[in-house]
Amino acid sequence: MMISLAYSNELGGLDIVPATDDALTWLDNAISISLFTDARASDDDLLPDGSQDKRGYWGDMDLPDKQSLGSKLWLLSRSKITQETLNAMHDYLTQAVQWLIDEGHLQAINIKVERDRATQQGVGVPNRVNFRLDCQLNNGEWVSVFRAHDITNGE
Repeated sequence: MMISLAYSNELGGLDIVPATDDALTWLDNAISISLFTDARASDDDLLPDGSQDKRGYWGDMDLPDKQSLGSKLWLLSRSKITQETLNAMHDYLTQAVQWLIDEGHLQAINIKVERDRATQQGVGVPNRVNFRLDCQLNNGEWVSVFRAHDITNGE
């Protein structure tokens, strides 16, 4: 038995839950950490709150070539949900999980990003974006990981 980072609708974020000690739990944890740890902003990134705080993870100091663990999803926290925002989210997600392919944990990852359908119909959580990561395991099997991300909305 191990612990896992599971998405909780009640909390609107990640929660720690008991889980089986297997490769899929490891993958789910690795994806959660990769997506929801704030990567350090680059010098040319526009910060959403107008501050000078580029965030980042303290453990980044041990990574080579100014690499940063996590994703830059936080940079979109005050964005309007436009096609440009969805494209940026796709790029940030791709960058955040690329290490899983580079280090041989997965063969491929396909990412789909879309505005929450319930939000589009006037119900559900406003300003929510859903994304699915289809991951090809080294044995050729495909598994899907689903997540949601709320955007404050820049209006």
